[in-house]
Amino acid sequence: MRGEVRLGRITGVTVAVHWSVVVILLLFSWSLATVSLPDAAPGYTDGAYWVAGVGATLLLLASLTAHELAHSLVARRAGIEVEGLTLWLFGGVTRLHGEAPTPGADFRIAAVGPATSLVLGGAFGAVAVGVDAVGVSQLVAVTSWWLAATNVLLGLFNLIPGAPLDGGRVLRAYLWHRRGDKVAAATSAAAAGRVVGFGLAGVGVLELLAGGTVGGLWLVLIGWFLISAAGAEESQVLSRQLLAGVRVADVMTPDPETAPGWLTIDAFVDQHVLGRQHSAYPVCGLDGEIEGLVTLAQLRTVPPSARATTYIREVAIPRDHTPTAEPEELLVRVLERGSVATGGRVLVLGSGRLVGILSRADVARMVEVRALAGSRLPVGVPAPDPTSGRAGRLPRH
Repeated sequence: MRGEVRLGRITGVTVAVHWSVVVILLLFSWSLATVSLPDAAPGYTDGAYWVAGVGATLLLLASLTAHELAHSLVARRAGIEVEGLTLWLFGGVTRLHGEAPTPGADFRIAAVGPATSLVLGGAFGAVAVGVDAVGVSQLVAVTSWWLAATNVLLGLFNLIPGAPLDGGRVLRAYLWHRRGDKVAAATSAAAAGRVVGFGLAGVGVLELLAGGTVGGLWLVLIGWFLISAAGAEESQVLSRQLLAGVRVADVMTPDPETAPGWLTIDAFVDQHVLGRQHSAYPVCGLDGEIEGLVTLAQLRTVPPSARATTYIREVAIPRDHTPTAEPEELLVRVLERGSVATGGRVLVLGSGRLVGILSRADVARMVEVRALAGSRLPVGVPAPDPTSGRAGRLPRH
C-alpha cells in the first residue's frame, strides 16, 4: 500500500500505518474530547478530555492491530507466508503470500479477527465495570465503555457476510466446503460484498438527505470502499482462474536488456533508454552477475545536476530486495511477489542466470489472451503466445 510508514515487527510480522490513520486519530480524538466524553462524564478539564480522547484512539488502533495480528498468526500456522499488516482509514489489511489450503483453514483465518475484537470488547467492558464499582474515575469508566462498544461493533460489523469483510471470508469458506469449488465460492462472497456495499451507501445517502452529515458521509465512504474492494477481489479470483497452469516462462519477457551498473545515469539514458520502450532494467556488474533492478521512476528521483556523477548501481534496488522467480514456477504463486518499489516486476532466474523479467503488463496480456481463448483451458496447457503473428514487437517491462 502506497504512503505507509513501517513501525516495526510484532511476533515476526511487519506492522505499518498508512497516512490516512492520521485522519482516524484526529477525527476520533476530536469527537471524543469535545463531544462524547464531556456529555457522558461532565466536570473534567479540557486537558483531561483530550488526554482521554487521544488515549482511547491509540488503544483503538492497538485493538485494530491485534485484530489483524490474529489473522496473521493463524495464517502463518496454516503454512501461509505473511508479508505484513497495515493500518489505514477503514481499519487494517493483512498481506498474505498464498491462499488457505482448505476451507477449514480459510474459516479459521477469517473468524479469528472478529473473535479477537469481541474478546477485546469484553475485556474493556470488564475494566469499565471494575472502574465503576471502585468509583475511581467516571472519565476512565466512560472511556473504557467506549472502547468496549467500539470493539464489539468492529467485531460484529466484520462478520457481515460479504467480501472483503471477514464475514465474507467466512461465507467463502462455508461455500467452498459445501460446493467444493473455491472460485465459485469466492465470486459469490464478492457478489455479497457488493450488495452490502450498495446497501450501506444507500443508507448513507438517505441519512444525508435527512440532515445527517458525518454519519451519512461515513456510511457512503464505507459502502463505496466495499463495492470497489469486492469488485477487485472478484477480478483477482477470475484472473487466477484464467492463469491456472500457466508457468512464469509462458508469460515473461525473455532475455531482457540489462543496465550496466558502472555507467552514470546520463550515459545510461543516452546509450540505453532513448528510443526504447522499457521502464525497468535488471542491473549487471562487470562480472555479468545481476546486482538488482533499476526503474525510470528511480532515475527521476536523482536531481539532473547529479546524474552525470551518479552511477546506476548507486540507485538500483539491490538484488536481495528484488523479487525473483524461476521459469517453471506456476504464475499464480509468483503474482504477489512484486513490490511497490519494483512496480510489480519480478526477475526470472534459471540456474542463477537471468533469463527473463515478469511485469504486470505481461500478466495482464496473458489474462486477456486466455479470456479470449476460453476460461476453461486445460490445466498445464498455456494459451497461445499473445505476440504470435506480430512482427517487430518490442517487449515492454
